[in-house]
Amino acid sequence: MNVFVYTTILVLVLFYIGRKPLDKNTTIETELTKVRDTSFLFFFLGTLLLAYGSGQRFAFADTIEWLFQFYMSFIHTYISTDPRVFIEITSLITIFPLMYFLYNYSGDLKFAFYIFIMSGCWEHSMNGLRQYLATAIIVAGFQLLANRKWYLFLPLVFIVAQIHTSAYIFLLLYFITNTEACGKMTKFILAISILIVITSPLTGGFVDNLLSGSDYGDRYSGQEWNYSINIFRVLVSVVPIVLAFFNKDLMKNKYKYYNTVFNMALFFTVFTMAGVFSAVYARYNLYFEIFTVLLLVWNVNEMVVKSKIPWIKNAAYICYTLYFIYQIVFTYGMGWHTDYQFFTNSFGQVSWI
Repeated sequence: MNVFVYTTILVLVLFYIGRKPLDKNTTIETELTKVRDTSFLFFFLGTLLLAYGSGQRFAFADTIEWLFQFYMSFIHTYISTDPRVFIEITSLITIFPLMYFLYNYSGDLKFAFYIFIMSGCWEHSMNGLRQYLATAIIVAGFQLLANRKWYLFLPLVFIVAQIHTSAYIFLLLYFITNTEACGKMTKFILAISILIVITSPLTGGFVDNLLSGSDYGDRYSGQEWNYSINIFRVLVSVVPIVLAFFNKDLMKNKYKYYNTVFNMALFFTVFTMAGVFSAVYARYNLYFEIFTVLLLVWNVNEMVVKSKIPWIKNAAYICYTLYFIYQIVFTYGMGWHTDYQFFTNSFGQVSWI
């Protein structure tokens, strides 16, 4: 656990040193307009440190599909046979697009990074290595999705699905991600999610049975994955959506990609709620949790500036810190020096330079 804490502090310090003034009235009005409050040099150094820390975990738990197998073979054949090199390279390819996404659009990189860590995104990226690699590629193609460039985005989905087949879900979601936030489609999605929850005794078992016999289904149908989703995680997933509903008039036409980000965050909430009854559902929400970070940051900062609610940001810092401690200490049972299979447990270990 100490590496989580130390790495987070070091990256925050780098982002703080690299901060630069930002016009509070700045918005993302065109695809060429970025809201960046940190110099690229310190963003790069902080992201490099985070990626390096990710690559120092003991192992990763995942299954293999052909494109990912090809990727592994390429590194093994042409770069290095050392597994540590493979994990480090994969960590960099995964972490950089996610952090670059927050760097470009959050307008508050320190706050966005802190929520990224405390909400569990970083820990999840070290667990589901292959799916988070697929997520990073999808996030890298975010503007293709938001700008409706289907002729580029849909082929990208087909490619990513050869890394993780669950990415095929974006073939459907592509057609609804740009609908109006808090509009008719939002109500429809919420109705579907309620239906899934109500019928969970049937749908949860159906999904598990559908995937039974496969590596993916076998891994997440066992009792050891019952801790995957709990009531606190569901409540945390709902917070950005509740704030967005509360601020729907304030946020209207504020950000060019707000509708897309809102809908992706809504999908995260839906799959998290469904994940209470089937861990397979919960795995889908890995694609969307980065968008909940951005939605939360946008809404909280607008509430501080426009609605004059300065305490809301401090409350977010405190609540997400408590949630992180709950997840790490009580859900995963980690102590300060616990030997955790997804992470090296001390800066003093041999694997660290």
